[in-house]
Parts: sequence; C-alpha cells; structure tokens
Amino acid sequence: MDAPHADSLPQTAPPSPSPRKWLRRIGWILVWSATTLFLAISLFDAYCIHRYEASVAKAKAAGMPDSWGEILPKPVADADNFGALEEFKPFLAVEEVPCPPSNHNPLGRKLKYLDESGMEALKNIRPLRITGGSLKSLGPFEARSLKDLRKKAVEDERLNSDSSNLSDSDAILKVFAGLEPFWSRLLAAKQRTHAILYLPLKPSLVTPSSMASPSLNLAHIAQLKARAFISANRGTDALEESLLLLKIADLRAFPSLIENLVRTTKIGILMPVLFEGISQHVWSDSQLATLEKSIASYDLLSDLKQDLGGEALYARGLKEMLHSSSMNVPIFALMSPVGEQGSSFSGAEKLLPSVIPRTLLNIRCTGSLETIFHWVELLSRKDARHLRELMKQPELHWGPLNSFAGSLAPAIGGVIKTIARGQTLLNIARVAVALERHRLRHGSFPPTLNALAPDYLPSIPTEVFDGAPLHYALKDKAQGFMLYSTGWKGTDDGRAMDYSKPNETNWTWSSP
Repeated sequence: MDAPHADSLPQTAPPSPSPRKWLRRIGWILVWSATTLFLAISLFDAYCIHRYEASVAKAKAAGMPDSWGEILPKPVADADNFGALEEFKPFLAVEEVPCPPSNHNPLGRKLKYLDESGMEALKNIRPLRITGGSLKSLGPFEARSLKDLRKKAVEDERLNSDSSNLSDSDAILKVFAGLEPFWSRLLAAKQRTHAILYLPLKPSLVTPSSMASPSLNLAHIAQLKARAFISANRGTDALEESLLLLKIADLRAFPSLIENLVRTTKIGILMPVLFEGISQHVWSDSQLATLEKSIASYDLLSDLKQDLGGEALYARGLKEMLHSSSMNVPIFALMSPVGEQGSSFSGAEKLLPSVIPRTLLNIRCTGSLETIFHWVELLSRKDARHLRELMKQPELHWGPLNSFAGSLAPAIGGVIKTIARGQTLLNIARVAVALERHRLRHGSFPPTLNALAPDYLPSIPTEVFDGAPLHYALKDKAQGFMLYSTGWKGTDDGRAMDYSKPNETNWTWSSP
C-alpha cells in the first residue's frame, strides 16, 4: 500500500510565539530604537558643538572681538562726555533682575531702573508729531510744514489762544520754551568730544540703550527748533540746533546693529533741516564749512564691522548664559533668530529631552556667528562700497545645522540696507553744502561736481551702491540744481520719487 502523499496530509500551523516572546521582541525593538536614537542625537550634538567651536575660532582668526573689553568705549572724563549730563544719568542707573522666561523675554531677565522718578522729566518731553500721510510727499529732505505743526500744537493744547499774533516759527519756539534751562545745558554740552552712555551692565540683550526713545524725542525737538529758526532767518541759532542734533545722534552705548539703526534714524531727522537751511540761504560760507565738517565725521558703513562684532559677542554670550541656566528656557526661544519673536512650541517643550535644547542652542549660535562673519568679510573687502553687487544672500553650508538660523541673514541684510541709505543721504547732504558754498563765492552753482574738490570737499562722495558719481543737473540758469542717488534700484528714473517704496526709488535733493 502506497504511503499517503504529503499534500494529502492535514496541514498543521506553526506554533505562534507566546505572548511572552512578543513582549521580548517589542522590548528589544524599543531598546535598539532608543539606543540608535540616543547615539544619533549624541553624535549630532557633538557635531554641533564642534561646528560652534570652529565658528568661534574662525571669528577670532579673522580679528573679530573676543571680549566686550575690546570694543566697549573706554572711560572718559565727564567734562568731555556729552552722555554724562545729569539728566541722562537716571537712565543709566540700572540693574538686571530675573523674571519668568517668555517668547518676549527668552533670557528671563529684565532691567530694573534704580531712579525711576529721576527719569520722568526727560521721558515726559514730547516733540510735535503728525502721524499718517503718504511717504510719497514726505521724502528724506522734506517735513511737515510749520503751519501744520502749529495747528497740531493748538489741538494738543500746547499753545494758548493768546499765541494767535505769533508767526509760525515763534509759535513753534514757544511750544518748547519751557525746556529752558535744560536746553541751554544741552547746547553748551554739545562742544564735548564724546557722547557715550555708560551702562553698568555687561551687554546681554540685543536692545537699544534705555536712552534711545528720549534721545529720539530730543532730536525731533532740535529739528523743529532749527526749522523755526530757519523760517525766521536766524541762521546762527539754526546752526547751533543742527550741531546739537548731530551730537544727540552720537549718543551710543553698546556696539550693535540696533544702536546703529537708532543713530541712522536721528541723522535722518536732520535732513529736512539741512535742506531748508541751504534752500533758504540762511548760512554763511564759514557756517556751512563747520556744518560739513561735522557731517563728514559720520561713516555709518565703517561702523558696521564693529557693530557686527558686538552682535557676534551677543550670540556667544547668549549661548553661555542659556547653557549656564540649566536650559530653563523655552525651546521656541532657541528656534527664533536674534531680534525676532518665536512661537511657542509647548508640546515639543514637554516631549523633547534636555539634550535637544542644547543642540538647538549650538545650531542657533553657530548659524548666527557664520552669518555675521559673512557680512564682516563682505564689508571688509576693498570694493565693499559697491554694495549693490555684493548684497547677496549669504550662502551658509547646507545641512540641518542652519535650519533654524537661516532667517537671520535677511534680517542683517535689511539693517545694512537701511544704514547704507542713511550714509547715502549724508553724502548727498555734504555735496549740497559744498554746492551752496560754491554759490556763495561765485554767484552760481558749478557745471559739474568735480569743481567742488579740493576747495570745498577733499573728495566727491559717490554712490555707496556701485561707486558711481551721484547724479547732478543744473536748473534755472545755474541758480538751482537736482542732486540724487539711484538708490538700491540702480536705475535713473529721471529723479522720480516714490518714498512709499524706499528701496525702489531715486532719492532726490531738488534745490529751488
């Protein structure tokens, strides 16, 4: 009898793993997964630490500052320092106190002012401002009329009804008559060589000094008083207010981009004064020479390298402070670039282990240092004043290390663009002053800008964007002129101005 075929035999299923074996398998998978993840995180963390240390070494080798002592202003005698006025000192008497970390304050620190009552007088000084209106009609060399400002003062009850018999200029001056004798002390102190605000703290946050807002108000008031004096044909008084405004613009504490932006803003406040004073011919040749000398002392682009060095020290100091705080900082604070608000990732904060924040911290600070170093190299080049070609997006190394810090590049680029615009306006103003000096001596404006050197200017300022000459054209039989920059756009639009798009317009000084 034949043996039964194997296919005809009943099939028996293999024994299934016992529940205990399934548990062991799952356990081993979890162990290996956790081990692999731990090794991957540890290796990536080590790599991030190495990249950060390499970035610091690269910055040192390039001559960037290694400590705040290298770039903080050195002490000077109070008698030589405009920033040592008694009215300023309450803003400098501060200490740092802890507070709960948040997306607005990731470091968990805030400034406590030790003499808040002493700050009130300066904080309560208000200029006259009219908000709204189109920038198309209010470019860098224009401002609200004194008549409009006077109307605003009446609406704000800063002028009494008995001022109706006053001229617009006298009315504006009366608004600020109550500032004496403080304003007299400001005018006298503007002769001091330095304008340094010494804070008793090591820089820890990328913020402007506490004097930024009050000093901006003072700059606005100096502008209004200077314009009132120009309207009244009081050139000497207008010059004194203009020089005071320049000294107020000098007030600086820590080297940083935001301080440079505040300074650039103050210089922009001066531009309408220069335009009106020159257009109305209120200054003599010697007065204009004094004014040009003060304007020429500003080189906003040259200051950028030191400011970027300060930003690099902020990034390094931030890492040290957060690392020493046992990482008691929200993760979103580490994922947002310097100067920008992050969003809260509360779920991630609860789930991610403590090594992740440390890794993010190294990523953030490394990306910041490498981005800053790129701009330092760019601004240190011999052709650094040809910014239009050089201002390209920094190309950081590819990889996850840069994923959280990449947005810092356009932020710094935008600041540099604003400061370059401020320097361009200064260059235009210097040339306009020299043109007015030529008119005073010869009765007309010169046919070309080359006629201004070397008698009125040691050399003719050029476009900071491409090194080309500023555009210049005579009008009204050489009794007026058009002086303009093509700006970031780089095309000559026939002096067309649209200041609602400052990076896409010509910046024009049109003398009557």
